[in-house]
This record gives sequence, C-alpha cells and structure tokens, in this order.
Amino acid sequence: MKKFTQGLVEGKVAVVTGSGRGIGAGIAEMLAAHGAFVIITDINLEDAKKTAAKIVADGGQAAAEYFNVTDFANLKSEIDRLAAIRGRIDIWVNNAGITGTARVDEITIEDWDRMQTLDIKSVFFCTQAVYEIMKKQNYGKLVHISSMAGERGGRSSSCAYSSAKAGVLNVSKCFALSGGKYNITSNCVCPGRTLTAMAQGLSWLTDPNDAPEKTIPLCRFGTPEDIAGAVLFLSSDLSSYVTGDVIDVNGGLYMK
Repeated sequence: MKKFTQGLVEGKVAVVTGSGRGIGAGIAEMLAAHGAFVIITDINLEDAKKTAAKIVADGGQAAAEYFNVTDFANLKSEIDRLAAIRGRIDIWVNNAGITGTARVDEITIEDWDRMQTLDIKSVFFCTQAVYEIMKKQNYGKLVHISSMAGERGGRSSSCAYSSAKAGVLNVSKCFALSGGKYNITSNCVCPGRTLTAMAQGLSWLTDPNDAPEKTIPLCRFGTPEDIAGAVLFLSSDLSSYVTGDVIDVNGGLYMK
C-alpha cells in the first residue's frame, strides 16, 4: 500500500493493539499509508515486526513493540512506555481479542472469564490508561473494534464473545461522554464476516447456506482493508464531530 502525499492522519502517532496480523495489521497499514507513525503492538513480537517491516518497505513509519493487553498490573507503565516512543499517542485502536464458537449450553466458567478478560476487561483498562495521556494532550481518537455479534447476539460465535463485544459498545459510549471536554472522541467499528485467520472454524466460512452471494447484499465477505477504512475515518479529523457512535462494516448483512 503506497503512502499518500498528504494523508488523513499525517503526523499523528497511532497505537493498534493485536496488529501483528489480521484486521489489526490491515488497520496499521491503512493508518501508516495515510501518514501516521504506527506502533504495532502484539503478544507475538515476530508478527508485529513483520507488519512493521511491511509498512516501512511501503514507505511508511512504524515500530514493533511487545504488549500484553491483559497484563493489568503493568498496563499504565507499559502504555506510558509506548507514549514515550514519540512523545504522545493521538490514536488508540483497541483491536486485540479472541473469538469462540461454544454453544450457550457448553460455555464453562473458564471460557467465560477468559473471553471477558481479553475482549472487554482489557479494552476498558487499556482505554482508561491512554485516556489520561490524551486528556493532557487535549486531543485523542479512541477507536474500539467490537462486532456485529455484539449488536445482535452470537450466531456462529459464542454468547461469551457476543456479550463481551456488546460491552465494548457501552465502554466506548462511556469514554465518549467523559472525553468530549478534552477533545477526545470514542467510537466503535463493528465488523461482520471478515476473512481473517481468526475466522477459521466459524460456520459461515464453509456452510453453503451462508455463502455471501446468498446472505450478504454486497455478495462478498469483508477484508481487513474494509474494516481499516472505517477506522481511518474515525481516527482522522474528518470525524471531529462524531463520538459515541458505531460504524457497521458488514456488507449490509445486518441492517438495524
């Protein structure tokens, strides 16, 4: 992806969690293509380094950093460390997370707790820490990756997953309500059926009855770049009067 001469987030510093691959990598590449310095964070540092190297090879700016979103005892110091790389964080994208396919009668306490820890608890406490940095800057863009499942319940994904993603929608609104006076916006992107490695094993990927030409008005599954376009808008000043909102990116599969 070639870097734009004047991008929509030129000169901004962005952090994308879980951006070593999949949707996170697509978001990082899109932000870099539009001029941001992107800090690629992941628990798999090798994946993070590969994404950063690709961005640099394409003419963008990026750094790769190990970051565990569930290391709650050290989140504040770790996020301060990320901020020190360029002296600020303008854009924070909560992308890291997991999915699951267990039926409601199969979910164990361990399954539930693991999903809530990774998909909602980490989102809140990461955002809480970076929110303090953005308040001092009097500027910030918080973007949270939720899910279509968080809006309509889990079909192919588990109740534990859809419940956590519903929580992300509410957390986003809470930071939008608090952050406005500090020029901080907080918004969600809800992907639909998106082709990533994490989607492997979900029924819609292989079930002929769920073929996109039968179920999705745009007749195709989504790509990480589709999601990244919505994140770019919410990360840029084109969305300066948008906060507490949700962008659905699902090809028309879910229309409210």
